[in-house]
Amino acid sequence: MDHGWASLLTAALAMLLLRATGLALAWRLPPSHPAIAWAAAVSEAALAAWVVLALVSPGSWPVMVRLIGVGAGLAAFLLSGRLLLPGMAAGLSALWAADTFLRWTEVFAP
Repeated sequence: MDHGWASLLTAALAMLLLRATGLALAWRLPPSHPAIAWAAAVSEAALAAWVVLALVSPGSWPVMVRLIGVGAGLAAFLLSGRLLLPGMAAGLSALWAADTFLRWTEVFAP
């Protein structure tokens, strides 16, 4: 993998692994327990910080590709009833599609 995909997928998998570990360890706590709310808030804050860093730091993706991914992810997040996984999946898919399209057009550009 190149062009930043390895770090992007690693961060997403780490977030999912941490959330799954938290669920496995806290299966006896009710969803309204303060520890569960805290863990969810920390997980989402860390993910949000990473997304902002990915948007503003220089990288291999053009700004327009990043904005397409953010827009698709935000739309899916809001349309799914504020569920994080559909938003992440849609954002990553849109980012991949836009990046692939730009690279494909570079190959066939005159």
